[in-house]
Amino acid sequence: MKSFSFRLRLFLTHLAISAVVIGACVAFIIFVWYPPPLARLEGVFSILLVMAGVDVGAGPLCTLVAASPKKTRAHLARDLAVIASVQLLALGYALYTTCVARPVYLVYSLGQFEVEHANELKAEELAKAEPPFSSPPWSGPVFVEARFPDDPVEATRIVNSAILTGVDIKDMPRYFRSWPYVKTDAREKAKPVSQLPERRALREAATRLLQQKGVAPSDAAVLPINGKTDRGSVVLRVSDLAILGIIPTLAP
Repeated sequence: MKSFSFRLRLFLTHLAISAVVIGACVAFIIFVWYPPPLARLEGVFSILLVMAGVDVGAGPLCTLVAASPKKTRAHLARDLAVIASVQLLALGYALYTTCVARPVYLVYSLGQFEVEHANELKAEELAKAEPPFSSPPWSGPVFVEARFPDDPVEATRIVNSAILTGVDIKDMPRYFRSWPYVKTDAREKAKPVSQLPERRALREAATRLLQQKGVAPSDAAVLPINGKTDRGSVVLRVSDLAILGIIPTLAP
């Protein structure tokens, strides 16, 4: 009984510490790097579940098995240090994975938004860009517009690059412009909320969002946004093109 009580005490202590640390990391990832609903559009929840399972579950369970009052203090400390090191390595890998693939720009072009990730921005392309687009942001994704150059030869080169190599204009920050760009065609491309089918999930979700923001449906429109694993709709205020929110794909 004494042995079990000792193991349980260390297990609960380890579990509490792990839950606090992992909870803080998950909250940072979801609310800063992948603000809702981007975590859903990007399919990052599977990585977070693995992180929680390994660090919150496996680590304390290993402590429950390894802990024993019969061990010397040095022996027990060494075992717990090994367990904590494995946990930290797993946490570091998960943080690194979500960091390098984090959304940094939500790029509008040709009537829709695309998510640009940190690992898609090559150093040579960043070197050609002017601040603030010469380095990816760390505090969450930023809405921008990618403008094709007026030179038809260069515009054709970009199109061919997208077809042949997969490197599109959204991967070329030298063509980014702050949102909303004065010459944007987003108003013309966007679909007014008032024209969305009634009694459909998107119309209902957009109406609720507009009520929260105090925006009339006649002054709102939607544009599609494409994530890694899902699609959604960006809700705009037509008068000034302010971003009101993002609605993930919803069942009709």
